[in-house]
Amino acid sequence: MPKVKKVEAMYPTMLVLSAACAAQRVNGMYVKVAYEIGNTEDTKGNPRKSNRQLVMEFIADPSTITKEDNDMASSLKAWYQGKTFKILGGGYMSEFDRNAMKLVEKEEIVGNYEIAVASSLPASYLKGVQRDLGENRAKFAQGGYLGKVLDRVTANIEVLKCVFSQKWNVYFVTAITDKDQSIFFSYKQDLTYGSKLSIKGTVKRQDNNQTQLNRVQVI
Repeated sequence: MPKVKKVEAMYPTMLVLSAACAAQRVNGMYVKVAYEIGNTEDTKGNPRKSNRQLVMEFIADPSTITKEDNDMASSLKAWYQGKTFKILGGGYMSEFDRNAMKLVEKEEIVGNYEIAVASSLPASYLKGVQRDLGENRAKFAQGGYLGKVLDRVTANIEVLKCVFSQKWNVYFVTAITDKDQSIFFSYKQDLTYGSKLSIKGTVKRQDNNQTQLNRVQVI
């Protein structure tokens, strides 16, 4: 007997994206695996379903999807569509973002894998928007340079971006001072986006409207 090919479920893409945004609203984060009661402090003793589980529930009953969820889904799709210009300009894009771009352009989401990917997109989108805003604030900072090369300086900063480098085993931090100066430095620990800190360091380089520091300490 010929093998019967399994037919995977298909759903309208915008319905799935809206359901994914609703799941993000409920969980407040991307939960890959459902938590059991008391299994993690993050749940505060309450059970939490995975985003993918919630997505399937919202798809089954779209009446609980809000206008805000739909609006966020539209913004998410437009944001990923906008990345086309980054590719055309020769900019770097991760494989995940490339797959996400293809996914949001489809008319229908097919199968468990695509549902799982779509479920993770709102969290990635929100982080991406934060990153974009941070990069723009740094790029268009109006305060000029901080100190002069070799100066030992102090500054009150707001963290705009913090990325771990496996090659160098440090975090690369982009921040802006309270005087609207863009700075960049490496640090041994992760610094939370939006956190406000006082630091001191030595000016290593100044170019492209940004001051690079080394030997940075949080004070």
